[in-house]
Amino acid sequence: MLWIQFGNIKEGRYKDFQAWTKKNEGLLEKHAPPGWAYRGTFGTVLGFGRYNVAVMMECNKYGDFDALRDHKDETWDRLNEEATDFFLPGEAEAMLLREVGDVKVLEPKKPKK
Repeated sequence: MLWIQFGNIKEGRYKDFQAWTKKNEGLLEKHAPPGWAYRGTFGTVLGFGRYNVAVMMECNKYGDFDALRDHKDETWDRLNEEATDFFLPGEAEAMLLREVGDVKVLEPKKPKK
């Protein structure tokens, strides 16, 4: 599953965020919680989209969110605290995607004729 977190960067902080991200991507990969993989931080271009940035993480099962919540790693916590400082509060959105072949589909029952 791909967890995408969207957000907007505070005015005048985008270059700092870009530099911080480049510097810390290796640590985000190395210190990710069990069951999680950091897949990158992406910025919107040419004004497309409502948000400046999308952070992508991958996991395999819903239980990995418990591992994320319970993860005790000083470096991981520090990086997330630092990253939070770049974002505008209250201007975020997230989505969770699963490969379409693995999505549980429930169709309405067809009426009997």
